[in-house]
Amino acid sequence: MYKCIVGTIGHLIFFGLLVGFMIPGFLLYFILKPFIKDQQHFFQKGAALSYRLFYKLVPCMRLKSELLDPMPKGAIYISTHQSILDFPAFASYVEHYLIFANVNLGKYPIVEKITHSVGVRYIKGRPMDEISEIYKEMEAHLKSGKNVIYFPEGTRHTGDKLLPFKRGAFRLAFKQQRPIVPIVIEGVQQYLPRKAWCFRTSKKQNVYMKMLSPLYPKDFKNDIQMRDYAHKIMQEEKTKLCELY
Repeated sequence: MYKCIVGTIGHLIFFGLLVGFMIPGFLLYFILKPFIKDQQHFFQKGAALSYRLFYKLVPCMRLKSELLDPMPKGAIYISTHQSILDFPAFASYVEHYLIFANVNLGKYPIVEKITHSVGVRYIKGRPMDEISEIYKEMEAHLKSGKNVIYFPEGTRHTGDKLLPFKRGAFRLAFKQQRPIVPIVIEGVQQYLPRKAWCFRTSKKQNVYMKMLSPLYPKDFKNDIQMRDYAHKIMQEEKTKLCELY
């Protein structure tokens, strides 16, 4: 019961911060609209602040980040995926992004509108012509020096082993000749695994996020070789982080 209460508090903090920032954010945007050049970046900055506050305020959880300096621009960031808590971890730091998400929020138009404003693009259940337009948007985003985010596993994994990676992010990297930046996140599964509402533990511990060195298409024969290498090094890093628990 205590774990479920803690989990409920965590959810309320997360969604409360989002709503608390986004509603005044929309109002502020309409007031300042003539002076704002990038609407999406405006909302992403507010969302990033709410994500950082979440990891500071939620009971028993602390985010420990190891970032690249400088962080590449016009890059494809790929992340391991265990929980809905992965997204606020890296979106606290990656800027000017579009994220490719294999879910469908068409039944929740308000949620879809809010998440769309911060760069989330959903593909599940969409017709092929709409998916094609999303790919074109991703390509244009990269060409303009901004970033794209993928979960290459396609869904959330459980346990210590990564699922096989899909080719989408790596095909895009080769087509646009853009670097891939691997991100490994470990620890959120201990709190909130797939299909869970209650936290699985109330023990205070760290969530680790590490960005690995960029991978460049020129160093690989094709996207499959790049994909397999990314999977290998991300699994190795994940195994190291698992040993901390």
